[in-house]
Amino acid sequence: MHQTEQEFLNDLDKKLWSAADKLRNNLDAAVYKHVVLGLIFLKYVSDAFEERRQELREHFRDGDHDYYIPQDDMSDEEYEAFIEEELEVRDYYVAKNVFWVPPLARWEVLKENNKLAAGSVIELPEGETYEFKNVARLIDDANREIEKENANLKDILDKTYSQKQIPQDKLGELIDLFSDANFTAKEYKGKKLEMNSKD
Repeated sequence: MHQTEQEFLNDLDKKLWSAADKLRNNLDAAVYKHVVLGLIFLKYVSDAFEERRQELREHFRDGDHDYYIPQDDMSDEEYEAFIEEELEVRDYYVAKNVFWVPPLARWEVLKENNKLAAGSVIELPEGETYEFKNVARLIDDANREIEKENANLKDILDKTYSQKQIPQDKLGELIDLFSDANFTAKEYKGKKLEMNSKD
């Protein structure tokens, strides 16, 4: 293992310990590991989804790619709207074995809305809305949405965050803590990562 990989793992280790410290006073270790690992899974699938989304965005504009979308007579605004709409086509993701992540379950939604007041409304794409009750419920509903859209995850994800009696501010802190981690990164601090499963 190279120094860059070791630094990446050390940084991840610090985040995991920090997450454990945030929950230690509120939950038994047997419970908080599931809380943390569940959030890490959400972050991972969202990172993989966003990575594929960025790749598609580039393909749609690349005249040499099969997915190229010519602007033709569309205005810049119409073209951007069309690309955004095309980015919501599930088949582009599952074709590359990337989980389809519905808008409510995307990490950015968790990150941007984890400190809202109860009763606030979250605006989602295509005019959909979600009434925010608390962070735990948002995580539960995000997991439900992922399971609903990905049959191979049915009845696997934890949808009991709202039953665990975790202070909402602590869940928000965990989301913030993992927000700057990229679990699909090919680089760390500008250096190429060469992680192998044996590492």
